[in-house]
Amino acid sequence: MPPAVVPVGEDGGGEKQQAAPRSCHVAWSAWWSRVGRCLLASTLQPCHAALGLSPAAPSSPAVVRGTLFLPSTGDRRVRLFLHEHAAPVESAVPAPLLVLDLPAGLAGTDIAAAGRIVLECQREWAGSGGALLESPKWLVYCNGGRAGFATRREAPSDAEGWAMEKLWAVTAGAGWLPGGGVEYLRGRFERIVGSSDAESFHLVEPIGWLGVHGDGGLSIFFHRI
Repeated sequence: MPPAVVPVGEDGGGEKQQAAPRSCHVAWSAWWSRVGRCLLASTLQPCHAALGLSPAAPSSPAVVRGTLFLPSTGDRRVRLFLHEHAAPVESAVPAPLLVLDLPAGLAGTDIAAAGRIVLECQREWAGSGGALLESPKWLVYCNGGRAGFATRREAPSDAEGWAMEKLWAVTAGAGWLPGGGVEYLRGRFERIVGSSDAESFHLVEPIGWLGVHGDGGLSIFFHRI
């Protein structure tokens, strides 16, 4: 019998945090303005020229696998997993590039309605200012407003790792994990690296979000100020 899919406990980022003061977001306003122009020009499709971005550098995978888990019971935070788009080695799923717990109360329908989420971190949050995706926490914007904080984990839980192994043969799709308590969306994301402080991931398949009638696009922007 598969383990219950209860990804994290309170130590995985459930603690409430206060939003950063608005005065910290001058750089964010400029970034959002650029993103807005891009989205208007390309209706939420990947937009290298409009954002001044370029495809992922040779050291970064240009296409990654992305999985979102949407639990329907218990801790219902949406989980985001990003992996290199590669075959597993010796039947083991490669270590993830990112494991992220999105804010409590941010549902899959909210993300689908927006078509994009923007995650912003401050340089001091990462301590030494290392790789962008290594920031331990992120301020999340969805539907034009703050949605709360997301937290990064070093690795999936045992239950999440089990589920990921079962899903690894699924390149793109959506459905329910065994047991019926967790809905998932899985697909290929194009990775765009603008600089050491800006990256974005754009869903290229599948088109459409499970159970939601929207424009089908999903873009995730990471930005450090």
